[in-house]
Amino acid sequence: MPNTRQIVQRIKTAGNISKITKAMEMVSASKMRRAQAAALATRPYTNALNASLQSLAAASSTTVHPLLTEHDTGVDIAVIISTDKGLCGSLNQTLFKETISWLKSHPNGKVVAVGKKSVGFARISGIELYAQFIELPDQVSSSDTIAISTLIREGFLDQEFRSVSLIYMDFVSTLVQKVCVQQVLPLPKIQAENEALVDKLNEAEYIFEPSAHAILNNLLPYYLENSVYQAFLEARASEHSARMVSMKNASENAGELMSDLRLVYNKSRQASITSELLDVVTALLAQDS
Repeated sequence: MPNTRQIVQRIKTAGNISKITKAMEMVSASKMRRAQAAALATRPYTNALNASLQSLAAASSTTVHPLLTEHDTGVDIAVIISTDKGLCGSLNQTLFKETISWLKSHPNGKVVAVGKKSVGFARISGIELYAQFIELPDQVSSSDTIAISTLIREGFLDQEFRSVSLIYMDFVSTLVQKVCVQQVLPLPKIQAENEALVDKLNEAEYIFEPSAHAILNNLLPYYLENSVYQAFLEARASEHSARMVSMKNASENAGELMSDLRLVYNKSRQASITSELLDVVTALLAQDS
């Protein structure tokens, strides 16, 4: 059994760790609430935009926009949206596992890494990087993601890219985040969550002015920018939720460790006192005899 001095030192260490993780938990909780509010506030708009785009694409079927055209040449691009920092549980590991699966199904695929963790993962795994973006603001705005959407739009229009997909952690709840692979170029088929909106839009006959094709031409680039921006909001909400939960678990584990160490300390002290009493009693008995 370790001596009491060692146990006291371990209790102090666990206490210091608990203070740090508790402070990080509170900071993460504050950031989490802001990130969750931002992601949830823009979801209805994003779904409505995607549904409107599907309806417009059907109405202007006589002419095909370049962003809707499927290419036979070029590479498949995956934009991996990871975190810049760690301490968020298995969030990044889940993301990278899906990335490896995507690369296996796309032999000619290349990666655009967003976040220091995805850049490091690509280098360690020997994955070819097409581009990388790091240290984006924590409270990301649409202007912060323009460079990424511009890169993939121009690459697709130049037929350098055959398809573009976003791989990120989709926010479900504070305790649940699921990996999402979203194809943004060419425009994918109607998603299940948008079918009801598209059907509702198609119930009425709309008169497009100046034309459905002209509106589509202006809407498609914005759709791409919004898709990338929404993916970032979801990823940020997932990151801060996972980090808050991770720090909360760490604080609770540190508290349990301190309780266990105090129990060991008390037992050690009790054993030491008992041993000293036995020595005293033995000495007294020896004197009497």
